[in-house]
Amino acid sequence: MVNQTQSPAASLRRGDVYFLSHGGPPTIEQYESGPYKAWQKFGRTITAEKSKPKGIVAVSAHWENEDRYGPGAAGVIVNSNTTNPLIYDFGGFPKHFYQFQFRSNADPALQAKVVDVLKKDGIPVRREDRGLDHGVWIPFKAAFGDDSPLPIVQVSLPGTSDPQASVKLGKSLSKLRDEGYAIVATGQVVHNLRDLFTGRKMPYTKPFLQAVESALSSSDSTRANEDPSLSATLDLLNSPLYKKAHPTDEHFFPLLVALGAIHPRTSGEDSGASSAGDKSDIREKIYTGVVDIGGSPAEDTGLGWGMWRWTHTRANASS
Repeated sequence: MVNQTQSPAASLRRGDVYFLSHGGPPTIEQYESGPYKAWQKFGRTITAEKSKPKGIVAVSAHWENEDRYGPGAAGVIVNSNTTNPLIYDFGGFPKHFYQFQFRSNADPALQAKVVDVLKKDGIPVRREDRGLDHGVWIPFKAAFGDDSPLPIVQVSLPGTSDPQASVKLGKSLSKLRDEGYAIVATGQVVHNLRDLFTGRKMPYTKPFLQAVESALSSSDSTRANEDPSLSATLDLLNSPLYKKAHPTDEHFFPLLVALGAIHPRTSGEDSGASSAGDKSDIREKIYTGVVDIGGSPAEDTGLGWGMWRWTHTRANASS
């Protein structure tokens, strides 16, 4: 039976925001790799007494609204299935990969809350009977084991290529944080599988990963009324490295959802502390690195991995 008990403090604490690189199915068996250990750290952090949310709203690179070019392209889909069956959305792996289990439930009340906030913010939304794709259950299985301690509701990415639609989705979902829910977006910082699987050198991986880290640390916004880290990350879409790191957008846009969901620092605010009336978030690095297909550290033959947490105070930080 799935254990989804909640601590009394959880309902009173604003939920955190996470971005996880989710990699591919083989990482679930690379127990000594940096990414696997980072997923475990995420699991310890999000289930700790001081940071445990009431539930998780998850957004993955592997679920996009199919209406890419129609009038509803900026809209999203909310999973209506409450048992979260697994979707084995990958091919060519050994049989046991299709026998992995990860059990979780989707709280109907949270599903309804998600739909409600999206509608109120003018985001087209519909429901679909679906399960969890590997962008969610692979890292969550490493984090939690075979059973989730928290309810999970998955929401699709918008179908449009407009990055602002993903930002808007994050901003809308951020309202659920004040009710004690966490937002977890999963994708990949560098995701060029063509180069990875053909064994080509990937000299752009480390520079783009470093550019993302720099953007997330930015204190200067190039756009009015926009958080500096979000503004700098959006600027990366125009970088010559971007299309090498991301031939398609879907693995980068979940980071924009996460950044849309954070509470930005106000002008002149110290990024190292939060005052009593301050709603700003502090970013904590869970893991960054370049890892090859076998799970080993690499220089220019692997994907770029980045995982971060945005939380209200350092007092809630995990060790």
